[in-house]
Amino acid sequence: MNDRAGNAQRELDAALAQLDAERAKLADLGEQIGSGSTVHTTKDRMLTVTLNGRGDLTKLAFNNPKYRQMAPAELGAAIVDAIAAARTEAMGKMDEMLGADLLPGISFKSLANGDIPLDQIVGNFMETALKALPADAISADDRARLKGEKH
Repeated sequence: MNDRAGNAQRELDAALAQLDAERAKLADLGEQIGSGSTVHTTKDRMLTVTLNGRGDLTKLAFNNPKYRQMAPAELGAAIVDAIAAARTEAMGKMDEMLGADLLPGISFKSLANGDIPLDQIVGNFMETALKALPADAISADDRARLKGEKH
């Protein structure tokens, strides 16, 4: 095997090893998510909302009879607010579990909440992928096209 082919094989082996490590991290994260939950109690202690690790509502408990004196619309709004607060808390937990941005400048919470435009997500993904490539792997024109730059 010549020197260039040997270098290419070592780079491929390193990339595959990194891919295997990322897959293992994702599998572990999936297990953590699946077994996690978030329990949120409102400030007035009237409601407790429980979400599973994926953010789905699994339990809604009324802790006192205060809800009986509320108008239906007011009670509905209180339930919606409690679920939203629980989801925000759950997204914060996910950010902590990940320990780093999914992509540079894009956290799990901002992605899950829809705070990041889709074109920015694609742009950040491409930028990260292109940084991993050797400078001579693709032409400057192709690199610019992949970044979304116009020529």
